[in-house]
Amino acid sequence: MIFRHYANIVSDMTNKRSEVDRWLGAKVSQLLKSEGYKYSDVARRMRMPYSTFSAKRRGRSAFSFPEIYAICLITGHDPTELTPPRSRLRPKPKRSRR
Repeated sequence: MIFRHYANIVSDMTNKRSEVDRWLGAKVSQLLKSEGYKYSDVARRMRMPYSTFSAKRRGRSAFSFPEIYAICLITGHDPTELTPPRSRLRPKPKRSRR
């Protein structure tokens, strides 16, 4: 019973994390595309393999803060533009244990 409770907590955290990762990846892709940057050029300037950068853009892997900051330095944008809205950060309501 305790394991199931913790499994639900971890599942909720994982789902929330992946939702933020997908939002951030889409935002980075949108920003780079609108500015005319090639994904391969940005990955090279960040000294990151293109496959890793692609996985992060697709939300399959998380961007770290230094990576987000590097993208902002490359593009000249403010890091607050890559901050998810509050609606993406709210925890899910607790489930009843019936």
